[in-house]
Amino acid sequence: MIGLLAAVAWWDLDALVEAIRASVDYPWTQGVLTAIATLFFENVICWTIVPPMLSGGVMSQMVAFQSTFWGVFIGDLLMYLPVRFAMRYVVKLRWVQRHQSLIEACGRFFDNHIGKTMFIVRFTPGIRTPALLAAGMLRVHFGLYTLYSVLSSLLQSAIVVWFMPTLYAPVLAWLKNLWGHHPGLVIAIVTAFFLAFVVAQGFIARAVVRRLTEKPRR
Repeated sequence: MIGLLAAVAWWDLDALVEAIRASVDYPWTQGVLTAIATLFFENVICWTIVPPMLSGGVMSQMVAFQSTFWGVFIGDLLMYLPVRFAMRYVVKLRWVQRHQSLIEACGRFFDNHIGKTMFIVRFTPGIRTPALLAAGMLRVHFGLYTLYSVLSSLLQSAIVVWFMPTLYAPVLAWLKNLWGHHPGLVIAIVTAFFLAFVVAQGFIARAVVRRLTEKPRR
């Protein structure tokens, strides 16, 4: 059953999460499923799914660390390599044409600050895709790209595994206790959290975009 879910549920986040929970007794299977989920739903898995699982004992720290790292790192490579070797096809895509100015801005930033850029885009989801596309289109040095992708991915996974659960554990305990008396209030709190999460991402992304696209002062 787990294998079937892994094969067909890459597009279904709920099915993947349930498969991850169900494979708690099979660390390798759980790790592969988590890596697949991270590859397709990086922000949701890393920041809102894995930490509560760690707090609840559903997943071990090493499984979470390795699987989120590989999911993020492979995702970076899949954003870079196809674009690098298929430029003439990629530039014709409507999405690329629509975000051309942002891609060019990210490209200029890559030229001068590849390390800084990789760490900025790692924690700014709204610009990650155009930035990594820009790296491939500009044929950024593969060795440097890989190095900073590894380092930034390791940092993100470390934060997810060893810092975030300490925030989630008391909150989860409080919500579980509150659920028994006021389930509607718990639903409202969780909904408000996700809305705030999305809005915050949007504001951060816009701020970084403004910084990248502003014209240099003479």
